[in-house]
Amino acid sequence: MRPVSKDHGEICYPFIYEDSPVCDFEIASDELCSRIGLVLTYELDDVSRDILSRVQPNVYHLNGSVRGKMAIDEQILAELYQDYNLLRDKLEGGFRGFVLPGGHPVSAELHLCRTQAKKVVRALVAVEHSGKKSPDPILFRYANLLANIMYALASYTNRIHQVNEVEFVSRSY
Repeated sequence: MRPVSKDHGEICYPFIYEDSPVCDFEIASDELCSRIGLVLTYELDDVSRDILSRVQPNVYHLNGSVRGKMAIDEQILAELYQDYNLLRDKLEGGFRGFVLPGGHPVSAELHLCRTQAKKVVRALVAVEHSGKKSPDPILFRYANLLANIMYALASYTNRIHQVNEVEFVSRSY
């Protein structure tokens, strides 16, 4: 469908009518950035606030790196790995299985960030499969690590608030 009007106020996003998964990727990463912004409005410990404050603008850099200039590099990826390893150290390696999302309210929001990060990865896969663009491999690495860091942050948040996580044991796998 074509836009009915091109008036500035009647177009929410310049590529909204585009027939390309790039648009869907950009919207998914925009939602992740917005969810992180919501988490940043809560009372957070210094470690979580520091990590999320640095990650949030990088999600928008990830967003623009498919259509525009590459803005995620090895240094940004390495920084996220340092944050991930810091959290894993604080969690003594972390929970060995999978937990039911929830616990502390901030943890629950971080689990929503985790699932949104997975949607970003899937949107990147759709872009690659479309054949119209070939996202740089570092974008896949960064987006996957984002999902993992959100999981670690959720577990870390539960730990510092002394909320026990509930292990999920699948009857399917």
